[in-house]
Amino acid sequence: MTKLLIVDDEKWVRDTIKILVKQASSPIKHIEMIEAKNGIEALELIHIVQPDIVITDMKMPGIDGKELLEIVGNNHPHLPVIVLSGYHDFVYTKQAIKSRVIEYLLKPVDEMELFQAIEKSIEVKTKLEHQHINYQMLSIDRPEISNVIQPFLKSIYYDVKELNTALYLNHVQQFSNTIDISLKMDESFTLHLQQKFLITMEEMMHDHQLRLEDLKITLSKLHLNRSATFEQVIGNQVEIVQAIITTIERNKSLKKKLNLEEIKQYVDQHYDVPEISLDVVAKTFFISKEYLTTVFKKKYGYNITEYIISLRMEKAKQLVMNTTMQYKTIAEKVGYDDPPYFYRVFKKYYHKSPGEMRKT
Repeated sequence: MTKLLIVDDEKWVRDTIKILVKQASSPIKHIEMIEAKNGIEALELIHIVQPDIVITDMKMPGIDGKELLEIVGNNHPHLPVIVLSGYHDFVYTKQAIKSRVIEYLLKPVDEMELFQAIEKSIEVKTKLEHQHINYQMLSIDRPEISNVIQPFLKSIYYDVKELNTALYLNHVQQFSNTIDISLKMDESFTLHLQQKFLITMEEMMHDHQLRLEDLKITLSKLHLNRSATFEQVIGNQVEIVQAIITTIERNKSLKKKLNLEEIKQYVDQHYDVPEISLDVVAKTFFISKEYLTTVFKKKYGYNITEYIISLRMEKAKQLVMNTTMQYKTIAEKVGYDDPPYFYRVFKKYYHKSPGEMRKT
């Protein structure tokens, strides 16, 4: 199971991240989460627990985020780190870049940005693991193994292209029956089978424009596992291929029914409702949040959340510049029932506060 270490001296921030991740509709909701309230605790947990991803605040007592990034960068160069901070300070940003940080997110954290950062970290971690095992496997690469595996993988690719689950299961059965028992128990064979399958899976997902989170499978099934038996490897592959075929079929069906202009019009009419969100829009049109985010951004260049914010900010700017309304009233009129939060979003969007804009 993927392990996520959350480092922040404020408990409410750690709790918020945990709640958001647990509520995610993608497989990241199954991530195991560990907490540290400062840099010292974080370093101890990194050594003991060996997390797959770290999310850290920058401004903390004792060992702050800058120092933590430096230590992690030197001692754990392949550990993906996501920075979460209320400060877009040049010193912090410089250290983040130097330490090869995956994402630098500003508080208050955007739900979709957080999910995307975690998913990106998982992909980076998986690629690094594959590179490491590829290096190990150079010494045990045997032509007879590739000769057995390649025809099977070609048949999988064709079966998925044809969306033929029955034919795929038949090919799996034939493959299992033709493999000698001694080969099934060969660790290098099961490793090669896992590795080559994941490469084929990436090609299929690229061809059909799928993302990992679309598949609704546990992330552990996408990791190379030295101790996995032949039967376990085949079982994982069957689950993944069936998930890919199901997702492709669902997406094709949705493309026939989905009217993005209608969705955009719905957002235009409801952006000032406090409850409006990606989740609400997705449920209204009976579509997954992940798929809606992908197709909407592909068509318009921005996702639903970004579009809602842009509509609210444009209207807020008009009211700030052309009326004498109090900022609390403006916040309510554009869909924010929390004026301080509206103030922060406005300032982040325009790089000036409502008051500063009104004076210009």
